[in-house]
Amino acid sequence: MSKLRNTAKSSGPVHPRVRKARPAVKPKLAAGTRRRGRPRADAAHAVPEERVLDLAFRTFAERGYDGTTLRALAKRLGVSHNLLNVRFGTKAELWRRAVDARVAVAAPPVYAALDARGVDDETRLRGFVHRFCRWALENPDLVGITNVECRHASWRLDYIVDAYLLPFKQRLDGLMERLGRVRPLRPLSTPALMSILVQGVGFYFASRPMLERIGAAHEISAAGLPGQMLAFTDFILAGLLPASNGDSGMVAPDTGDGRIRAKAPVRFAAGDPQ
Repeated sequence: MSKLRNTAKSSGPVHPRVRKARPAVKPKLAAGTRRRGRPRADAAHAVPEERVLDLAFRTFAERGYDGTTLRALAKRLGVSHNLLNVRFGTKAELWRRAVDARVAVAAPPVYAALDARGVDDETRLRGFVHRFCRWALENPDLVGITNVECRHASWRLDYIVDAYLLPFKQRLDGLMERLGRVRPLRPLSTPALMSILVQGVGFYFASRPMLERIGAAHEISAAGLPGQMLAFTDFILAGLLPASNGDSGMVAPDTGDGRIRAKAPVRFAAGDPQ
């Protein structure tokens, strides 16, 4: 019987035992590197907030609010866009925080010049204009965001005006009003002066590619910048402050029709356009 059982068991083809393959050993990553895929859950907090806000501001200034996405920002930072939502709430809140952080760094030197102590108001104005020309050179991204946001009505324009432009204008108004009591000034409004400084001088310094293209790159080279800032300062102040011995170009409002008329004829040198 036992032989029959053994024969029955051994009848039929014999299959060799198949061993399970061992999982491949993944190579170890070097210290500080991370595998591809989703960012780590704590990656958003691993990136310093200053870096996030700086990159966000520069992107908003370059591409505008509508042209900037949290997904694109997150990709540049190496974090998940969902994590940016968790950290900042919304794109609107990120925009506000980025603007506040940038202005907090850029504004103090200008306010210090505007509020300089121990000098008369004319000296204070001269120092302020020169410092603002330097500010325009140092902050092309702020010039860029004003060019983007100040041309269209939006909640962002309201924020910039209410939080920064109106308080600044009020302080500049005070300086010009005090100075106007002790010496003649040309009738240029403070909004016009602010536009000349930001959109005029600021645009010039922020437009290096244009200056290079038209052959004027030497004007903003390291050697040419100090003289260029002084040239802008002198030009603006000459327009604001008539010479004490009289100025043929001084203008005043015409009480008849509201237009601006010259107190004396403006004389042009030979060959100048008239």
